[in-house]
Amino acid sequence: MPDWFRWLLIALAVLAGVALAARKRLKLPAIPQVRAGIAASVLVWLAIAVVVAGVAGGGLLWFLGWPRLPTTSAFDVTQLLDLLKIALSVVAGLGGVVLLAVNYRKQRVTENEHALAVEKAERETVQGFNERLGAAAEQLAHESPAVRLTGVYALAGLADDWEDKRQVCVDVLCGYLRLQPETMTPGESVVREAILRMFRDRLTGYGWWPQRVDFDFTEVVFENADFSGLRFPGRLILDRAEFTGELTSFDRARFSRGLSCHGTRFAAERTTFGSVTFDGRSEFVGAEFAGRELSWAGATVRGGATAFYRCRVACERLDFTRLSIEAGEVRFEQLELSGVDVDFENLDAGWLDSEGGFPRLVFEDVRFARGRLRLELWSDRERMIWLRDCVLDAVAVELRAPDDAKPWLNLRDVELRGGTEIPAEFVRSSSAPRPNTLAPGA
Repeated sequence: MPDWFRWLLIALAVLAGVALAARKRLKLPAIPQVRAGIAASVLVWLAIAVVVAGVAGGGLLWFLGWPRLPTTSAFDVTQLLDLLKIALSVVAGLGGVVLLAVNYRKQRVTENEHALAVEKAERETVQGFNERLGAAAEQLAHESPAVRLTGVYALAGLADDWEDKRQVCVDVLCGYLRLQPETMTPGESVVREAILRMFRDRLTGYGWWPQRVDFDFTEVVFENADFSGLRFPGRLILDRAEFTGELTSFDRARFSRGLSCHGTRFAAERTTFGSVTFDGRSEFVGAEFAGRELSWAGATVRGGATAFYRCRVACERLDFTRLSIEAGEVRFEQLELSGVDVDFENLDAGWLDSEGGFPRLVFEDVRFARGRLRLELWSDRERMIWLRDCVLDAVAVELRAPDDAKPWLNLRDVELRGGTEIPAEFVRSSSAPRPNTLAPGA
């Protein structure tokens, strides 16, 4: 046999050994384990050792060309002693195999005992958490406000300790807020304020929950609600909720997974979303703004769409000054704005194409009547502001942009009434607004 062929076979054998040693790193399927006694395990390992020794010896003889061994009479005393030493070494090696098999078996037993102990500890921990959850829920259902307050603090501590079921604890507290009592007692007010304070502590500062947690405040009534500075890693649901009092503040809040306000009533004197950051979709569908002012001054839209759809607006002023749309769209659709001052002073647009595409401000099927519309675009986005199927009736339109700005106001099927005028130098689209006509009944 050629020498190169022998060395090739040796190299292949070495590569096979390396592959077997790296089986765990390669994530190959594990060999199914068979439960057996210690004697059976020792016999199996002895059989494996004999097979390995036979294969190794046969391979060595094959590599040497199957040399012819001398007869027994040719060995002298020294050589016989050497053969005896080899035999004793083989026996010692087999004994070592037995010892390794026993130690391996002991190690497996120790590992299994440790795994069982860890599993038992986890079960006990979960059982303890469940008991704490049940006890806190019973406290929340107690007649005494002091006991209910204890239940709130118990659930807050459990939510901090039990990350896997943190959402469950939050849902229980939000569900308690949704159970509006017929008569609000001072003790009940303290309990509800404690829940909101617990949420505030976990959504801002050093105790912030970075994991996604959704908050469902459906049909909850808030008075002088203060959500300022909070960071919501999950979705905030305010469907059919009601905000009353003098001020509802979401200033400097951040919504990472979206905001849902379906049928929400903002009845506070002033509702402010100043310097808010929207990273996800925000929906104001059928919402009612019944206060004096709605302020979005300095808000930033970074992704998704912010939609005002079929909202009822009774405010005197909609303040969207310094609104920045970096990606996504802010849309007003099927609204009627009568006697409202709508201010988009210092409107700006960024550029985050990978997260939301072209920034846009869209008014579609909106009727402006007897109010003021102020649009100031400080950006080079010519396709940013759109008015589609809109009616402007006796509206004072104020437009402003840098002196070297190109036409940037895109109009499509826009009707001007009651002396409303839009300077032609600001209009970009080929669809010019329809001529001024008198307002009905004028």
